[in-house]
Amino acid sequence: MSKKRNIKSFGKTLAYLQDPNLRATETGDARLIVDSMEITGESFEGKTWRNVSFKKCDFIGAYEVKLAAMENCTFEECRFSGIFAWGIQNAVSFIKCGMAGASHLWGAEGSTAVTYQQCTLTGTSADSNQQGSVGTYGEATFIECNGKWFGVFGHSTLLIHKCEFDSMNCLIDPRESNGIAPDVAIRNCKLRGKFDMTSSVLQSLTVRDTVLEELNLSNVTVKEDVVMERVKGNFIHAGVAAARSLTVSNCEILGNDRGVSFLMSMDGAQQVLLERTNFGTQMTSKVNLGPGRPLQANEWSVVPLNKSAVIRNCTFPIMDASWLETQRLQIEGNTIGSLNVSNGRMGKLELRSNTIARSVDFTNTQVKESNVQSFAKGQAKLEGSNIKLN
Repeated sequence: MSKKRNIKSFGKTLAYLQDPNLRATETGDARLIVDSMEITGESFEGKTWRNVSFKKCDFIGAYEVKLAAMENCTFEECRFSGIFAWGIQNAVSFIKCGMAGASHLWGAEGSTAVTYQQCTLTGTSADSNQQGSVGTYGEATFIECNGKWFGVFGHSTLLIHKCEFDSMNCLIDPRESNGIAPDVAIRNCKLRGKFDMTSSVLQSLTVRDTVLEELNLSNVTVKEDVVMERVKGNFIHAGVAAARSLTVSNCEILGNDRGVSFLMSMDGAQQVLLERTNFGTQMTSKVNLGPGRPLQANEWSVVPLNKSAVIRNCTFPIMDASWLETQRLQIEGNTIGSLNVSNGRMGKLELRSNTIARSVDFTNTQVKESNVQSFAKGQAKLEGSNIKLN
């Protein structure tokens, strides 16, 4: 990887990195500049690095760098190949750096103000078990970074802004950080391939002004809210295990190669709002909003988790909300090709002012209260349902 001179040939610099007390005695708080060195073959375990600038250095090795802490440090145009534990980081910046292969770089729990700007994250395999990762178990910010086949993480706060990622993952397991779950924000990004967050546990998730191919939130637990605004893409798997609320607004989600644009079971969130969103232009584009399977008698809840699901002013070639249980489902002002709300259990069902081109299936759905618009003769299937049409 490197043709730079090894740090062993820079005796005083090496001594200062290995013995912070010696450095403090001889130079005080003066900033240490480490320029154009290959840093490998030496141990930096349990040390604290403060006020150090690394420029155009190559870091190579596994667990040779295993710090206690790092404060007010910068890495500019450095390259990393290996495993590097930075300890608790505070005010640390990586600028135009490169992380390659199955390298892993992380700051410990309690890290703050850690930024990766214009960095390149380049994996060598699409197999997630062979990919590298970078971030902290505290705060992490990625700005204008490019990456493929790599993982990013921040366990208390994670911001991804103006990044271009291809087939990346963001897997947050709170067991790795004493139960801490992050607020995650993705803004103004381009996400090619699959951006995978499967089974993560988050405090909140916000995705705004982003273009994506596939976002996978399958089995994700969100303690507070999921918000997606002005997102353009092919497919969102929003099948969260639980969330306080999920909002999709002013988006355009047109469908993957299987003809599915959006997938979630709305009964996984307490509140759901889908508004002013185009869920596909092809007649076969499908949105699945129910559990996607028949429910047995013992699976129906006495009081459904979903308190309210509101769908308004959207376009759906095919909307399938079959087997859904909710306290209230409101579908208003939408343009829909075909609608399936069969086999549901609902406290209140409201269908108003929708334009529905083909069939409406209410088969076997039971409601306590309903306000349902009228349909053309033969358009609505009502067998086994107690729904009354206006």
